[in-house]
Amino acid sequence: MAVELDEGAGRLTVHGLLFRVCTEQIVELRNRLREPLWWEIAAKKELEICSWIEQPDWAARLSRQLLATVEGMEAHCLIACSAALRALDTYHRERRIEVERQVVDRIAFLAPAASPIAEQVPKDHRLDRSRSDLEHDLDSVLDLWWKVVDLEGFKVQPSFLCLPALVSEELGRRFERRKDLRIALASPFANLAFEARGDPSRRHSDDGTPYRFIGLAPASMEAARKTLGEIVAACAEEEVDVLCFPELSLDTDLLAHLHLLLESSNSTLHPALVVAGSFHVSEATGWVNRCRAFDGFGRKLFEQDKCLPYRLPATQASELPEELRALLGIDARGGFEDIQLSSTLFVIDSSVGRLATPICLDFSGQELRDLFVRTGTNLLFVPAMTPRLHDFQARARDLGTQTRATTFVANSSWLLKRMELGPLVNRVLSYVPAKCAPQDTGRWLSEELVLFSIREMLGVA
Repeated sequence: MAVELDEGAGRLTVHGLLFRVCTEQIVELRNRLREPLWWEIAAKKELEICSWIEQPDWAARLSRQLLATVEGMEAHCLIACSAALRALDTYHRERRIEVERQVVDRIAFLAPAASPIAEQVPKDHRLDRSRSDLEHDLDSVLDLWWKVVDLEGFKVQPSFLCLPALVSEELGRRFERRKDLRIALASPFANLAFEARGDPSRRHSDDGTPYRFIGLAPASMEAARKTLGEIVAACAEEEVDVLCFPELSLDTDLLAHLHLLLESSNSTLHPALVVAGSFHVSEATGWVNRCRAFDGFGRKLFEQDKCLPYRLPATQASELPEELRALLGIDARGGFEDIQLSSTLFVIDSSVGRLATPICLDFSGQELRDLFVRTGTNLLFVPAMTPRLHDFQARARDLGTQTRATTFVANSSWLLKRMELGPLVNRVLSYVPAKCAPQDTGRWLSEELVLFSIREMLGVA
């Protein structure tokens, strides 16, 4: 192999190129570096490159090294690439502020995510990645510090943000002081009426009828506002740090009322962060399923639109209660969520983790799984509307192993009620990345609200 460098390229561009080269040759590189002789050669080359990586002619010197291979010496070039990559990893680590969250040539450079929750897990209870995972992970093989994400091939692209400083610092102070976060998952409105609408004129032969939620029925609005007030008051009383609602639960009117409640009565900033579920909202290009996040004063922090549509095949639609199919405006041939899909996943750094708020299938489906892993996302608040949480539990365990992720899922009690699945079945899910973590650690504050403590989830006294 031969690697040609543009001598005018910047260090980040070369860093990304070498990352791609080494990733493509990960099996060969891993096997070579298992041999002491090759590891010694790589270490010597790395020291040499580090000695002149800051010099003005660094690119020319590196180019000459990588081009100085002849036929039959491909392994030497690969080892030189790995040595240069480690040298650049060190160089950019020392200049973290200048590099963090940059995207160059479709390569993202992320500093390691804060992971205070995972660090609270006793060492003998921490989850270990499997040997097969580590063998194909360049970060582990080369012990790289930077989280480099090759964005090629991802249909949904990450957008990297920071949680606003006031919110992030407040959550960080609380965690540092208590070694704990208190997470409340709300699953309200089981007995209230939502209005939905199907569009039979656009029925697809394969996918059925498109449908979307319109809003809470006017007759239910007073009861819903009362419930929201009780939830916010309970969060203040119990010193909740983060509050999360389900998918398709807070329409435009209820969001406005939640904003008013936080602005007027949340003087202690409990909760400090609110993931306000999601709802179908109209945009210029069509309808979207949108999750909004607020700070403790009700100010909007960010919005996450759903990336994958929910499809209800005929085999499942035929098993639904006829009343529910009629409410959605579909029939036994099935239906699909009538929304425009987002091509962006917001990945948000904070003092308590690298968080995301994927909506329902965006979390449990396969399409975004590798994106969570590659970006090191380790704190997930998931609004959901699903009859069962088995796939969510499996994905939470998977990400717990891969990125030491903590996951909370707030599910729709409204749907569960209409499917006659019981009052408390599958309402919420919580997961921390620890072996033998205590189960059922949540404490129900009311029929609509359950409280989790990270310390209790980890079994820490």
